Amino acid sequence: MNARAARPSKPSPKPSGSDEVRAAILAAAGRHLARHGTAASLRDIATDANVNLGLIHRHFGNKDDLVRAVLESHANAGAGLAGRSTDLAGTVQEIFAHNADSGQYIKTLAWLLLANAPIEQFQTQYPTISALRELTNSEDQELHLLAAFALIYGWAVFGDQLLAAFGHTPRARHKVEQQLADVLGRLVSPQ
Repeated sequence: MNARAARPSKPSPKPSGSDEVRAAILAAAGRHLARHGTAASLRDIATDANVNLGLIHRHFGNKDDLVRAVLESHANAGAGLAGRSTDLAGTVQEIFAHNADSGQYIKTLAWLLLANAPIEQFQTQYPTISALRELTNSEDQELHLLAAFALIYGWAVFGDQLLAAFGHTPRARHKVEQQLADVLGRLVSPQ
């Protein structure tokens, strides 16, 4: 075993101040919820965020409250992007690229659905989709937007399996994602 690989990674500095603590907790929770769903441990999230477990409860409340905050944070980030845009195709492609990289929001939603969690207790508004729907100019284009989100959500969860099923190596992922982004752009462009 390589001696360098055996060394633990340098811990990140402890966040200080309310905003830094909240941001660190949200980032760590996003990673853990995407990986483990509702089985994610608050203790592991606190360790990853480099904060005391009590700070999660102080800033967010219980685990359900933290899940809601993570989903809201991701939804607001997407809504900000969509709300500043007048280019439906470009924005959909950008949302795809972001979710192809991490997919935390989508994977967290998938875990909640698989756990039969009542999704309306965690999210009732979809500001990104609402903002993008404002950019559509017909029912047909709105249906194409819905299809685009089906592709985005499906790729975030099943991308690795689909690459394997179609005989692509993991190294081909970037090229395939560029091609899928092009398809998405054409799909939502006005006919």
